[in-house]
Amino acid sequence: MKQDMQQIRPENMERPVAWTESGESVLRFNIRHLWFFGLWPLYESRMFLIYTAYGFSLGVWNVLEGALAAYFTWGDMEQTTLVLMATSTNCNGLVKMGFFLWDRRLYYSLVRRVDALMSLQSEFCCRESVLWNILRGSERHAFRLTLGMLLFMFSQCFIWFPMPLVSHSEEQRLPFAQHVWDNNTGNYELSYIAQCAAGLWMTQISFGMDCLFASVMILLAAQLEIVAERIMGIRVEASTPMKEKAEGYKKSSTAKHADTMYKDIRLCIESHQKILSFVAHLQDTMSPIAMTQFTSAVLVICFGLFQATYSEDFSAVLKCASFLPIPCGQVYLYCWAANNVTMQAEAVMMAAYSCSWVEASGRFKRVLRILISRAQKPLVLTAGHLYPIDREAFLSLVNASYSYYALLSQMNNR
Repeated sequence: MKQDMQQIRPENMERPVAWTESGESVLRFNIRHLWFFGLWPLYESRMFLIYTAYGFSLGVWNVLEGALAAYFTWGDMEQTTLVLMATSTNCNGLVKMGFFLWDRRLYYSLVRRVDALMSLQSEFCCRESVLWNILRGSERHAFRLTLGMLLFMFSQCFIWFPMPLVSHSEEQRLPFAQHVWDNNTGNYELSYIAQCAAGLWMTQISFGMDCLFASVMILLAAQLEIVAERIMGIRVEASTPMKEKAEGYKKSSTAKHADTMYKDIRLCIESHQKILSFVAHLQDTMSPIAMTQFTSAVLVICFGLFQATYSEDFSAVLKCASFLPIPCGQVYLYCWAANNVTMQAEAVMMAAYSCSWVEASGRFKRVLRILISRAQKPLVLTAGHLYPIDREAFLSLVNASYSYYALLSQMNNR
């Protein structure tokens, strides 16, 4: 899969990713995780389509069930916010699933572009141990982050799913939405299993999508860092007195090295341009998913804070307190990874300023000015093509959640 982005035809970019092909991708863990939960098809199979439809239907049913439960408990702030928190979380996964199913070709193309991006500077990385460590370190970092976050999300199952059976063993309670209309008496066992399955399914898909984009941004930041290191490595060759005494050496050596410097900076600029081209595709693919996550996280954090503060049910307090790091972590993933991309893009500009341009040739300085002019434009990823994703965004979203929480608290105290 590792080919230059310019050498892959557009129609080949958007064709489905097969199982064998996914195994060669740097994002293989992310892809196969989403395949396991019925989202990313790696085989042409009618059974997989049925599997996907089953998961999507389960999510739709769970969201409708939560909306109905919220309607029946409206007026009871404690019960309503608990239902809305769980329903918003599952709805978030359902919407992300819908975006993926709406146009899978964007994601197939993204995977191929990422693999092409990773091979973009592999020739230089093989020659320099520092660059090689940056490249392979980013792959390991992306894998470990994905694995850790998914396992952390999965650990919530051991708190939310058995809690009704432990803390309310004498009652027929469900993990998320209570059937107030029949007091959970109709098909209780089936409803319990369905809620657990839907909760696991939607949250894993939601986190899986977030980790996919976080991994891509980690790899992207590493590519920018490699470009910056390559630019910093361009130096004017120092000559020794013995060499300078040799007839004609100084003039020919200087001209030859000037050509080498010019060639090196051109290669760096080409790599930088291809990276920026990739960013445009990443922006189009990630933008709606990130906006969905930000909107959902504000609501979920707000409801979770309210439950953890005012609920009289210890089991609800425990569930919400353990769950609050989840939406915060999802938002932080985007903001931290996107901010890294922005910082590494700025590092490219600083590297251009710091290289040996003072004694370089005129044509070297001309192309360097082009690189600096482009690198001065901030490389900022956005959610919904509207909301910048950076560290300030994380703080503003947390502040927004707290503001809504304060409003709920005032309403509850009246």
